[in-house]
Amino acid sequence: MPEPITYTLSYGATKLNLALTDDRFVSKGSMQNVDIPLSALRHFCVAPAKSDLGGAYDSELVLSWDEAGKAKSKKLYVRNTDVSFKQFLSALEQRRPEASLLRLDPAAAQKQMGVTSTKKLAWIITLSLVAIILLAALVVGLSSGSGS
Repeated sequence: MPEPITYTLSYGATKLNLALTDDRFVSKGSMQNVDIPLSALRHFCVAPAKSDLGGAYDSELVLSWDEAGKAKSKKLYVRNTDVSFKQFLSALEQRRPEASLLRLDPAAAQKQMGVTSTKKLAWIITLSLVAIILLAALVVGLSSGSGS
């Protein structure tokens, strides 16, 4: 059996290790652990991501796969400019060309995968928090107005 193709990225106190064998995709790291049979991999793409850690990463490798009849997905921070990541991605695309959505715009690829983009998720969370604050202020205002 040939050696697995690997990619390692360290950022902050976190270290991400990706390995690609003949039949598995394996990720090990802080809250980044997945072990997927390549036959279960549905789609993958790379989407830009902003790093608050001084450029420690610049993208997310977005994966979707089937597990026990359910669709699962994971976003893994990577540095798309690393030669070793490009080699890893090329090997993944060679093993599962039908799963690759690299030819698509990242937003379109994530939509096809049924994955919410990080940017869109940030907007949803922000708007939800604003709505909760406004609702709380409204309740407090109505209860103090009715008590007079």
